[in-house]
Amino acid sequence: MRNRIVLFLLVFVGFNLCACIGGKQSAVEGKLVDGNGKPVSGVKITASQVQPIKGYEQFEAVTKSDGTFRMTGLFPSSRYVLKPWSDKWTCETAVQLDSAPQGETAVLAEPMKIAEAYSRKGGSLVVDLTTGAVRFDVSSEGVITDSITGLEWVVGPDRDTDYAQAEQWVTGCNVAGGGWRMPTMQELKSLYLQGIGKSNMDPVFKITGSFVWASDSSRAYAWGFDFFDGCESWNLLTSHRVFGVRSRPH
Repeated sequence: MRNRIVLFLLVFVGFNLCACIGGKQSAVEGKLVDGNGKPVSGVKITASQVQPIKGYEQFEAVTKSDGTFRMTGLFPSSRYVLKPWSDKWTCETAVQLDSAPQGETAVLAEPMKIAEAYSRKGGSLVVDLTTGAVRFDVSSEGVITDSITGLEWVVGPDRDTDYAQAEQWVTGCNVAGGGWRMPTMQELKSLYLQGIGKSNMDPVFKITGSFVWASDSSRAYAWGFDFFDGCESWNLLTSHRVFGVRSRPH
């Protein structure tokens, strides 16, 4: 009889202990969107505990078709950092929150927004976070293909170049078979992405300057496009950067 009582007490204590441990949990809900507010599906969200407690350090969830996600099992009233993660791209988006009290759910006050994401392959700006698709693809020869306009680009030397030198460089450029020309102002404007990268253009265009020569020029003045402020500008044949452009070969 005594053994039965002891066994019952052990089972009772063990049951309550498990219930207590299992009850030390809370949940979090939220939504992931892109820079335009469009829901992003199929992306992993990680929740990492700022001060790790064994068994509660990190949790994961995958966003649904409407961009929403839910994670359970978090330690209650504890600081976590939520981040999107993909094997296709990287981003700087992160949200800190305190998990809800035991048995409750914390809901993000606003969606997590990925303003910019860059491909793990080549560093180009990602235009579709679900598929990892990029606008610009870079070949082994350095040819940059624009999936929107169909144009191909090649970046000239990253040094000061006057207009005559720019024309000479483009004419003599034999990258990927040659056939390059100076871009028009409208073609340069098609590359302008306000707020993206250091010079308002996709990072695959690796230049330290911001002014690029255009073919719309006269003998007296050379015109170009300034990616720093998104404006057309003319110069007295002073020094800037040069791109070559061509239509994609069929």
